[in-house]
Amino acid sequence: MDDETRKKMNVEETFAAIDKIIGRLERGDGSLEEAFADYEEGMKLVKSCNEKIEMIEKRILVLSGDQAEGTKDDGQF
Repeated sequence: MDDETRKKMNVEETFAAIDKIIGRLERGDGSLEEAFADYEEGMKLVKSCNEKIEMIEKRILVLSGDQAEGTKDDGQF
């Protein structure tokens, strides 16, 4: 899978792809080289997923900060 495809995947799709790779690794399907390629792809997917989750967390913090500022009691009427 190329970088562009990974970037287009949402978090749920990324988790599903990771889960599929884990299944193959646990079953021992394929050769050692294929297992290594699966592991490498899985690590790239984990990194991509972490980046997406961090971006979502930042957006939540921004939204939470905006809401906190909107409800802040500054003593003015």
